Amino acid sequence: MRWSFVPGLLLVSLAVPLSTGCVPAAKYQKVVDENTKLNTRIDNLQAKAQARLKALKDLLEDLKPLIDRGLLSVEVVEGRVVIGMTADVLFPSGSATLSADGKRNIGEVAQALKRRNLTQNFQIEGHTDNDPINTPEFPDNWHLGAARAITVLEYMVDQGFPADHISAATFGETQPVVSNTSGTARAQNRRIEIVVLPDLNDLPGSKQLLEAVGKGARPRGTGGPR
Repeated sequence: MRWSFVPGLLLVSLAVPLSTGCVPAAKYQKVVDENTKLNTRIDNLQAKAQARLKALKDLLEDLKPLIDRGLLSVEVVEGRVVIGMTADVLFPSGSATLSADGKRNIGEVAQALKRRNLTQNFQIEGHTDNDPINTPEFPDNWHLGAARAITVLEYMVDQGFPADHISAATFGETQPVVSNTSGTARAQNRRIEIVVLPDLNDLPGSKQLLEAVGKGARPRGTGGPR
């Protein structure tokens, strides 16, 4: 029995010792072939996992100056790598316009991500505290979070980050990291998160899932209505 660990997966390969005297030769060969395919898949998953782990370590090294200065954090949340920056170091209060320091900080992050993870997709997520906002520009926190996420996205693209590997989303006040019980807590909840999106192609059963979707599946980049 062969045990192999891939982040998020525990794979067991069974090397089945069979004698051609016990079973028909064709059945024996089928088991051998299936076992070989399983071992090959395990090896491929391990190689991909190691490559991604190395890319993450390299990325952390690039981001270390910003982490050491307390400008951002890097965590693994529900299986996703999350780069977090408080909104207060990026935007003036109630605004979605990057400050001069915000542009510099986002520029450094964009360059680090561009160097290390060109094959990965990223989502910029805007989060707010629970203080309500109601202005002509931002009727609520959903709009403020969205505007800030899009601003960061556009600036990263301006810095040369590939536009086809990045998207934006807003969570408003719905995903606080701490309770909004004080000014310090609310400042933690006002944040931008840059999330490394998982690649579902390597998940067990992904091929079967796409086959089940059938006509509803559309290859990326083919255009047409979404």
